[in-house]
Amino acid sequence: MITNALLNRIKFLLLGCCVLVSFSALADAPVRIGVLAYRPKPQTLEQWQALSKVLHQAIPEREFIVEALNYDELEAGVDSSQLDFVLTNPGHYVHISYQHGFSAPLATLLRHEDGGSQDKFGGVIFAKAERLDINALGDLRGKKIAATSQDSLGGFQMQAYEAAQAGIDIVKASQLVITGMPHDAVTEAVLSGHADIGFVRTGVLEDLAKNGKLDLRQIKILNVQPSSEFKLLSTALYPEWPFLAMPNVDRALAKKVAGCLLLMSPDLIPGIEGFTIPADYNSVEQLLRNVRAKPFDAVPSFTLTDIWQRYPTPILALSAGVMLVVLLSLSLFWVNRYLAAERRRVREQNIRLADSEYRWKFALEGADEGVWDWDIISGEVFFSPRWKSMVGYQPEEFANNFDAWRDSLHPDDTDRVLQTLSDYFDGKNKLYWVEFRMRCKDGRYKWILAKGMVVAHTPEGKPQRMLGTHVDIDKHKQIEQELRQSHDALLRSNVDLEQFAYSVSHDMRQPLRMVSGHLQFLERNLRESLDEDARQNLNFALEGAKRMDAMIVSLLEYSRVGRKTQQKSWIASDAVRDEVLQFVEPLATQCQANIRCQGDWPILYASRDELSRLLQNLLVNALHYRQEYQAPIIDVNSEVIDGCWRLSVRDNGIGIDPRQFDRLFQFFSRLQARTRFEGTGMGLALCRRIIEHHNGKIWVDSAGEGLGSCFTFEIPLGYTPATDSQPT
Repeated sequence: MITNALLNRIKFLLLGCCVLVSFSALADAPVRIGVLAYRPKPQTLEQWQALSKVLHQAIPEREFIVEALNYDELEAGVDSSQLDFVLTNPGHYVHISYQHGFSAPLATLLRHEDGGSQDKFGGVIFAKAERLDINALGDLRGKKIAATSQDSLGGFQMQAYEAAQAGIDIVKASQLVITGMPHDAVTEAVLSGHADIGFVRTGVLEDLAKNGKLDLRQIKILNVQPSSEFKLLSTALYPEWPFLAMPNVDRALAKKVAGCLLLMSPDLIPGIEGFTIPADYNSVEQLLRNVRAKPFDAVPSFTLTDIWQRYPTPILALSAGVMLVVLLSLSLFWVNRYLAAERRRVREQNIRLADSEYRWKFALEGADEGVWDWDIISGEVFFSPRWKSMVGYQPEEFANNFDAWRDSLHPDDTDRVLQTLSDYFDGKNKLYWVEFRMRCKDGRYKWILAKGMVVAHTPEGKPQRMLGTHVDIDKHKQIEQELRQSHDALLRSNVDLEQFAYSVSHDMRQPLRMVSGHLQFLERNLRESLDEDARQNLNFALEGAKRMDAMIVSLLEYSRVGRKTQQKSWIASDAVRDEVLQFVEPLATQCQANIRCQGDWPILYASRDELSRLLQNLLVNALHYRQEYQAPIIDVNSEVIDGCWRLSVRDNGIGIDPRQFDRLFQFFSRLQARTRFEGTGMGLALCRRIIEHHNGKIWVDSAGEGLGSCFTFEIPLGYTPATDSQPT
């Protein structure tokens, strides 16, 4: 037994050693990075080999290996978990992400294009310049089209989406020539005549021309898109390639790699500017859905059982609705038969009771409510059974005279009701119409709407007989009161909410200053003792504190509009203009801007500092979001239209995608990456707030990115030129 116990201990120790050796080997295993080779593999490998050196220098305890792979090889490496990190095109990323459930990318690629960095790319459609029969998207029908793969975002799917927008299904309307990677093969197929048209991603043709492999005069571009980033472009732009970690990668390693990528110096990798924070790839996913590309190419099949399991409640509701319609139809049929019989009976009664014609005719006009018939001379009144039951009486319980009705009125309403009746008799009102409270049998008061008209006069022309109705509006009055209370509560809530937003944004700055100050103290005193990761995290914290302070200041300014700003008064708009121009003059001089003001500058009733801030924000935006290497030209036009002041600020800046207009005036809305343009995204939201405070409206016009923008607002002048003289 001792021997067996000793053997078991020895086996346990050997097993532990094996496990330790396995973990050690796993920790020392090289990190494999798969890069999609859309250019020749040797060229791709040569380009990205520098990435392994950069990562090894930042993380010396690990070895990094870069592999250039085509689509099939890259997917095989992901499926078999042979790769740790992947750099691929966005369409391929969406495909494999749906297959394996990847999280968001670590970073997005920044390419070096025409002297600048680009975090977007597009597709190019080209043909030989000598082909006179190919000039537009419509000419793609029936042609041979060369592409690397139908899974290539920039080399097929972007172009297929543009063609679909023009009503062309590329797969059905054309003959595809699949060349495989790299994109150079597509160019060779077109130039050799094996294909009529080629699809490649942006940058490929320029690179071939740069290396002397292509004369750009040999080709022409179809469906040319205006762009300041790319000279050769046929499609919309989409986010650049994502760099992502496989699910099995250690989080600490992924974090270090992400930090190294984001802090990597430019030009360490040929043609690559570096990496930036992960982009939003929803636009890519939407494109793939529209062209029904992987992983959205399969059409789901539905059976009646699936429909029932998925929508049991709507089906039951629909069935109940159908049954209800059938029952209502049958009920309506019997009601119609009953009404027809009743109409015959009424016609017979009308013949026998000619004296009551006015009474019942008016009852029908009064929506069949309680009817009263007043003999004004004698004071006797006929009150219908419905009239009496409305206030809780049986037919014999309420006296049929005017005095009984008057005595049942609420004391606070009596004088007003009698005055309304007198005004009607005097001809001041065309119809007797009044609301009042009437005492019921149980002592409570109910709101009544009384309507009536004189149907007979004495020979002297005085009112003799009057018909009318009573309508129970007690519930309507209760609802009206509840709505009024809700409205008042909502107004109070809005005031409290604005005060709360002001207090929170104001009071949060003090602790934030303390956080920022202590972080700066730590940076000064511990700079030399911190390692690279700690310094990097400290810098991130400082930047976050500064950005949060800027956002709080923006919220504070937003909450002050209409509350902490100057009261509205008569001001000269040209004086506000001159003040704002003086404020922005240093920035305008710095960027060599030309600001041209023209038009009619009126006097209006407004808050001076709010109006100044509004114009200042619009001018600073026009100066800030300018084209690189291009001096801003800003036209400010003022005019008076239909009692409103309309001002527009037009620039030649970076422009706006019309699909993004709805996001412009929202809280903290940014359309540009923070690495490209600084800001909190609250400037235009503040403009909208100021315009709303002045009962105006603001909007934007732009033909697209790179084509400039025009912001326009209108606010009332505060007087009507046709009736009032303009204040001086």
